[in-house]
Amino acid sequence: MKNMEKFDVLIIGGGIAGLSAALYIARQNLRVGVIAADIGGQLSYASVIENYPGFDAASGISLVLKVQQQAASFGAEIFIDEVIHIEKGGEMFLVRTKSGMTFEALAIIAACGKAPKRLEVSNEDKYIGKGLSYCVICDAALFKGKRVALVSFGEKGIENLNLLMPLASEVLYITPYQGDFSIQHAKKYSNVKVFDGCRIVKLIGDRKLEKIVVKCPDKMELEVEVDGLFVEIGFETRIDFLKHFVNFNERGEVIVNEFGETKTPGLFAAGDLSSNTPYKQAIIAAASGVIAAISAINYVNRVKGLKKEVRVDWEKRHVATGIGRRFRL
Repeated sequence: MKNMEKFDVLIIGGGIAGLSAALYIARQNLRVGVIAADIGGQLSYASVIENYPGFDAASGISLVLKVQQQAASFGAEIFIDEVIHIEKGGEMFLVRTKSGMTFEALAIIAACGKAPKRLEVSNEDKYIGKGLSYCVICDAALFKGKRVALVSFGEKGIENLNLLMPLASEVLYITPYQGDFSIQHAKKYSNVKVFDGCRIVKLIGDRKLEKIVVKCPDKMELEVEVDGLFVEIGFETRIDFLKHFVNFNERGEVIVNEFGETKTPGLFAAGDLSSNTPYKQAIIAAASGVIAAISAINYVNRVKGLKKEVRVDWEKRHVATGIGRRFRL
């Protein structure tokens, strides 16, 4: 196995934005690689997507996998790995990963998104999609008439309560910050029980989540039965490798222009990571990825001295048969 992989474009992130970008780039007969810790991104946490145009209701991960299959059919290569370092020398970017792989590319699209903050309790991954959700707007309707717990605070907590209260039979509202202003709003609802300044310390259940253990400042640990648990405590990015190449806005997003360009030539950003996606929706992230992809295609063509500029992508392409494609774990 070669230690150095050379690409026209490297995409960091395996969500809907990154894979949509890979699809467009691969169709232009450029070599494109996707480096991602996993496939799916935030959509992995969405049990059902009902509002993606042209698709019947489906899980978030099935939607992303469909795009991945499309991208791979045109030759996009997927590497399950994590980027830990980027440097630029002349026109080439050098990328190193956690597994020890080294990549070179003329352009990079950062589409690694924002990951929901976790509770950081044991076995948390076990219950994702099995009673545990990090997206109220995605999954609230699945718990109609059920008893659910919500961990949140502030304006986001109020927004999520407004969504859950009409659907759930009871909402256990757990705020990590004692005296948070959202508590007064929560107390207006007869079917909302407030746990002020409390935290979840344990999740219990066999095949799905059945109980949570809550610990409050002035009480012993309390075991509570629930049908579902929503965790909405914000998002975080893990993009230290980009800090020297981009600027950030007050929300921690990478600042880009309307073409997805950052301050560094050849480096683009897309999806929830970028400043040009104000509404965090799957279709908007996908569109952002396509914008960055077309910009990257045109950038690579200019670097190569080609006069070709892509404006549309309506031509029929020969779909690859699978020869040369790799899916590295």
